[in-house]
Amino acid sequence: MLSKISKVGVSLVLGMSLSYAATVDEVKSFVNEGVELCKQQGTEACLKEFNDPKGKFIRGELYMFAYDFNGVNKALGSNSKIVGKNLYKLKDASGLMLIQELINIAQTKGEGWLDYKWSHPIKKKITPKTSFIKRIDGDMFIGTGYYK
Repeated sequence: MLSKISKVGVSLVLGMSLSYAATVDEVKSFVNEGVELCKQQGTEACLKEFNDPKGKFIRGELYMFAYDFNGVNKALGSNSKIVGKNLYKLKDASGLMLIQELINIAQTKGEGWLDYKWSHPIKKKITPKTSFIKRIDGDMFIGTGYYK
């Protein structure tokens, strides 16, 4: 049987992990906020903000990513070592050509959702993820996602 202190500790841990879970509306709002920043300050300024590990575009499991239509990563709030790399041939854990699929959505629809499998930044396990992306600046898109 758990002591009162243990029960409180378990509740705090569970509460913290639940606080990282994003909703569909939060994801869409986060991306729209990024689009507005890019419109107001220009692409270079918003990419710099998206890449800032202490910036406002990293919130729990939400972080902004950006790619051009050649598959070059322009921003990745969770891992700056990826910025500048061409990930056109990147596959998710199930073999989905992830960046190519996202580029296709941006080019044909301007915005949309994609389901795939990705490493959870906190749990460090492959987890189903859904991302929302939106085209900006002609040949680039930004997005973020939530883990299911």
